Amino acid sequence: MSDYAPAIVSLGVLILLGAWREYARDNRRDAKLLVACGAGGMLAGAAVWLV
Repeated sequence: MSDYAPAIVSLGVLILLGAWREYARDNRRDAKLLVACGAGGMLAGAAVWLV
């Protein structure tokens, strides 16, 4: 387990919160982009934790 995994997952969660705000403001295109980046960040954190 890497010490960087929680930080990477936290960054992914923060990006997903930004996506939720964009979605609530009817900015669907940017929300989709942020969801993709946030989900990728969370998956990267999980991969770092497993390796």
